[in-house]
Amino acid sequence: MKVLEQQSRNFIHGGVDTSPEFPTLKSKLVRLRQLRYKDIPTMPRLVTVHVVRYLVHVPYPYGMVDARRFINKSRRNFQLKKGLDFAIELVDNGSLVGVISLQKIDKASKNAQMGYWIGNKYWNMGIATESINLVIHHAFHVLRLHKVYANVLATNRASIRVLEKNGLKREGVLKHSIYKDDKFYDVVLYYRLNRRLTNARLRSK
Repeated sequence: MKVLEQQSRNFIHGGVDTSPEFPTLKSKLVRLRQLRYKDIPTMPRLVTVHVVRYLVHVPYPYGMVDARRFINKSRRNFQLKKGLDFAIELVDNGSLVGVISLQKIDKASKNAQMGYWIGNKYWNMGIATESINLVIHHAFHVLRLHKVYANVLATNRASIRVLEKNGLKREGVLKHSIYKDDKFYDVVLYYRLNRRLTNARLRSK
């Protein structure tokens, strides 16, 4: 018990920067890996006003204290098997460009919520498309989840296009469900099902 408590303190306070159990996913363009404490100085430079306007519950300005708090929470969620927060880095030069997450992992109902953000300097490079594809593949083929869902502000048309490009379907709209910057925003719900898992279960019945 004391060993586990010490490991937890190390993760939270930066004594250990990565966990060997955390998955690393890779394509030709991006590598998804565990967030590290040495990412803290870079994260505030990526979370610009252009990025924050499409995010909910993310403060602006976003500082190093916010980045450390996020990584601490990420480590706790991973230890509890409730979430995976991946750093998105470019394969060619190792630059950190954003974060993509599987949160609210529900093994009983076999679903999880996906979310992501990418520094605006790296928009329109195919990074989101490849990152989403990697995460969904991991969710379906490794975690054996049945459903991945995502919630996006209706004003975030670029993210809506990327989600649809990755095969997510519109499930509905929550009208005026987010209050941000003195305005109410609609939230669009998207989902994708693991058809292979569904069909295999139907054949087994």
